[in-house]
Amino acid sequence: MLRGLLIGLLMIGWLGGATSARACSCTDGGAFLTIAEKAAWTPGTLMVRAEVRDHEAHGMDVKVLEVLNGSEEKSVLRVWGDPGFMCRLYTHGFKKGDKLVLILQRIENAYYENERNGDYLLNGCGTYVLQENKSITGRITASDKEMTKNRFYSELDNILGKSRPDMAKIYPSPVVDKLLTVSVPALPQSTISVQVVTTAGQTLQTRQLESGKQHELDVSTLAQGIYLIRFRSEHQVYTRRFVKQ
Repeated sequence: MLRGLLIGLLMIGWLGGATSARACSCTDGGAFLTIAEKAAWTPGTLMVRAEVRDHEAHGMDVKVLEVLNGSEEKSVLRVWGDPGFMCRLYTHGFKKGDKLVLILQRIENAYYENERNGDYLLNGCGTYVLQENKSITGRITASDKEMTKNRFYSELDNILGKSRPDMAKIYPSPVVDKLLTVSVPALPQSTISVQVVTTAGQTLQTRQLESGKQHELDVSTLAQGIYLIRFRSEHQVYTRRFVKQ
């Protein structure tokens, strides 16, 4: 009997240790707009309006209604939540047809069950999802739990506009002389890749430009025509157009 009691206590201790080892511990990232400001132009981050289509295991498929920030060509995304021991949000609480505003992180090193590189995960350490019905609901800010759609998307646009490379200025256009000036806004990262590209997609120049500064590109060798300036970070691309005369 004593031996059985000791074995039982050891089993309880082992199970308790296993549970604590797998427990999630993370710092709350804050309300949705707080996270959106930090995540803007972060490699691998995607912000979308989406509609829930289906569920599988600890994940769900969502149809992209609008890309709010970032770049993604797929119309349907697989979004993985928490299988029970990760610092993610559970996805089974969302119903088919629910419309959501999501901040997603692209999976680069998939290792768990059916998760694949190129899928997305829904972080649980803060508010990374809001409900969209007649209004926007959820922890939008520290004090706002509901907003009209117009007000919410206006505030989100203002936040994203602070650190979006598509707000960069290029001039003059048309370019008569040999130099094109590119003014890169202050971004979370120190440098950004900038390419001069033909409208057919051929890359002619590639440079790393420092954020928050003004730079000059030599375009004297370009033939007359229309060209693109492509601002690129991992999984995110923005373009602007200029004319060479």
